[in-house]
Amino acid sequence: MKNNKIKLNNQLTSRVIDLHNQGYTDDFLPVKDEFFCLQNSENFSPADLNIQVIDQCFDQFSNTYKYIHTIETTTGNKGLLMADLMFADMEVVS
Repeated sequence: MKNNKIKLNNQLTSRVIDLHNQGYTDDFLPVKDEFFCLQNSENFSPADLNIQVIDQCFDQFSNTYKYIHTIETTTGNKGLLMADLMFADMEVVS
């Protein structure tokens, strides 16, 4: 019997799993002038974050490239931000 399942976002998913295994388990969203951590509902100012662009992968669901950013906070949180733009090019959403 043939497996007809289509593998979607294989590269993107693999990269996120790899980063989760490295301890980047929180999810961040840009909100107003800060970044919101979904896991603990904390807001962080950009000055309290170390944000690095790690990779760019094609998202087959949106048919766009996503930049994968790692984020480390001054309080020890580590997580990811996925965005259409690199952090340096992003405007924080109001």
